[in-house]
Amino acid sequence: MPLQFDYIIIGSGFGGSVSALRLAEKGYRVAVLEQGKRYRINDFPKTNWNLKKYLWFP
Repeated sequence: MPLQFDYIIIGSGFGGSVSALRLAEKGYRVAVLEQGKRYRINDFPKTNWNLKKYLWFP
């Protein structure tokens, strides 16, 4: 059976994620497509001491 969606959102940034949330809350079937880096479990910090290197500070 093929996947069927009412809406397909390209990008999960602020606008895309909010749009997907609002549509899903109204009962629509929503897919969100995102391109980006894939993270492995070892890519995440194990303790809060290493957290700063994973945050973005402009």
